[in-house]
Parts: sequence; C-alpha cells; structure tokens
Amino acid sequence: MLILFKILIIFGGIIILLSLKWDLGIVLLIATFSVGLLFGYPMPEVGRDILLTTIEPLTLRLTLAVVLIMTLSELLRSSGSLKTLIESLQNLIPSRRIVIASLPALVGLLPMVGGAMFSAPMVDEVGDQMGVDQESKTFINYWFRHIWEYISPIYPSVMVGAAMLGLTVPKLARSTWPLTVMAIVGGVIFGLLGIPRRSRGDYSPKPNNHSLKSLANSIWPILLVIILSLILPVNEDLRLLVSLLITLSLVMIVKHISPVTIWTILRHRIPWKTVVVIFGALIFRKVLDNSGAVAAVSTELTNLHLPVAAVAFMVPFIAGLLTGLSFAAFSIGFPVILPLVVPEGGVIAPHWAVWLIAGGFLGVLFSPLHLCLSLTRVYFHAEWGPIYRRIAPSALVVGMMAVIILLLA
Repeated sequence: MLILFKILIIFGGIIILLSLKWDLGIVLLIATFSVGLLFGYPMPEVGRDILLTTIEPLTLRLTLAVVLIMTLSELLRSSGSLKTLIESLQNLIPSRRIVIASLPALVGLLPMVGGAMFSAPMVDEVGDQMGVDQESKTFINYWFRHIWEYISPIYPSVMVGAAMLGLTVPKLARSTWPLTVMAIVGGVIFGLLGIPRRSRGDYSPKPNNHSLKSLANSIWPILLVIILSLILPVNEDLRLLVSLLITLSLVMIVKHISPVTIWTILRHRIPWKTVVVIFGALIFRKVLDNSGAVAAVSTELTNLHLPVAAVAFMVPFIAGLLTGLSFAAFSIGFPVILPLVVPEGGVIAPHWAVWLIAGGFLGVLFSPLHLCLSLTRVYFHAEWGPIYRRIAPSALVVGMMAVIILLLA
C-alpha cells in the first residue's frame, strides 16, 4: 500500500496545484521531480529523461501540430469564416433542431480556445426563437461541441491521448468512432427531442446558391485538414503536419493573408501554455515509466484484486473529473493503467483503447472545472442540476457503447 500512498500524494498535489490555478504543464513538471524523489529515481536520470523527451521526434511533431492548429483556428476566427459558416448554415437548414445542434458541432470541428463561448450567442439566438430553456441551451452548446473529441485528428488532446497509448491518431479513431456516434445519439435523445420543432415568429431559412457557396467557402479549410490527414500518401506520423501546412498555405493565398499576420498571431494570440502541457505530459509519462513507479503501482492495484476493467476506467475518469482537462485525464491516468491492460512489449488492444479514452473523456465532461461547461453555464445563467440531468444519461449512452465494445472483444 506504500506505493499507492506515494502515487496518491503525487496526484493529490497535482489536484491542489491545479485548484490554485497553476498551469497544467508546470504542475506536471513538478510532479515529474516528485516521482523521482518518492520512488528513489536519481535526479540526473530525471534530467536525462527530460532532455531526451524534449528532443524526441514525437514531442516535436505534437508541438508543431498544435501550434499550426491554433494558428489556423485564429485565422478562421479573425477572417470571419466561422461567422459566415454559421450564418449560411442557418439559411440552409429548415430544422431548427438540427441548426441549434450544428452550430456548436461545426465550431467544434476545429479546436479553438473559447470555442464554446464563440457558439453560445448563436445557440442563444436560435434557442430563443424556439422557446428553449436556458439549461437545454447550455447542454446543447456544451455537449455537441465535444462530440468530435473522441476521434478528431486535429484535437491536441486526441493527439496526446494517442501518443500516451502508443498509437497514431487514425489508428485510435478507427477504434473510438462508435463513441462519437453514440455521443450524437445521446445528445439528440436528451437534448433535442424535448424542444419545439419550429421557431417562434416569422423567421424561416432562405436556402439559396449564395448560402451554399458561403458555407463551402467557410468550411473548406476544416474539411481539407481532416481529409488530407486521412488520405495523404506520406508517412502516417507526418500526415497531419503536412495537411496543416498545405491548408494554412492555401488559406493564406485564398484570403490574401501576409506572413506578417501569421507572425502577429504567433506572438500575441497563441496560448503557448498549451505547448508546455505537451512537454509536461510526455516527460511525466517517461519518468513514471523509467522510475519503475508505473510498474509498482500497477502491481499494487493488481494485488488489491479489483476488476481490471473497473480500475482502467476509473483512474482516467477521476483524473478527468478532478481537473476538467483531457490532457490531464490522459497524461495522468494512462501511464498508470497501461501495464495492467497491455502485455509487456505489446500494443494496446482496440477495445482497451476505447475503454480508457471513454473513461478519461467522460470524467472531463462531468467536471465542473471544465471551462467549456462552467463558462457556458454562466453565459446562459443556467442551474447545475438540470444541466447534469441531461449530461448524465447522454454520457451513459456513450459509456454503454464502451462497455459493449469491451465485452465483445
């Protein structure tokens, strides 16, 4: 039990520091040194692991991909493409139910800091036209924004989760896509079916060729990145980077964006703290593994004779619940669990990958510390209870799919 007590001290320290608003990347680096101290791993070895992880190709690829994604997100936001996308969508779709869910879902195709707040005013406007209550608007804006985060090749958290599991994002997505399908199903059943079909007043969509053209002109960069990252005939490890570079170059040409604008975005609008999180997560995993802490914790968990499936789900779930961050759920939870579910020297099985991703991300979705949830709730002046009464059954739908995949393996 001493080993578990040590790891609980480290995890408890992580939660305390995060609750004090410390950056996750810095917290993970502190946790890294704590692992060395508590598990007798020499500091020179910790330093070596930090250096080697910092210059590893995987770390550099992830960092560059995240920076390119955030740059593209900012370009589309500042150029008005996302606003045009939403306006054209409202003109093209006759069903207000589909429109109100599509607004956060389309914004959620591209990871963007504050994305939930970007779609919230549009959801509010459409929801008022339909007579939707504040809690339903909060749930719809929150839930449908995150339906892609189980599979999207351009979500930093998905890239980190895949790296932690030793998989490429496309390989992970080929296993986890049923979770996105069931997230849509759960959102429809518990978020859309109870709201009116029609809008109040005289507003009606005005589908025309101009709206269709506007939609195509605004959404093509997002779709191009996703499609190229799946089909480009290059090394799978480099496919996303090449896709982002091609798309960014085309956006700059089509929208007449100068390199000076890109430099301004890189200097002033990129949240560089996210990059520190990537380094912190991968370094924490490396030191946990090399110090023997992961193997020791896994052995003690096994000796407790708890069902492996329960432990494998609950550890990332609790990490996600207590931090509200997918990065944290995956980077803290996965290294501890992997030795329990992966044979030594082997590759994680698809059903275990689904199970761990579901545990971590559902914990994040329930977390009141998740900024998308807390900010959306404040924006709509909604009550916690009714929101969770919609999140809980929707999450159960996703969780049941993960259970089925696990049992059928």
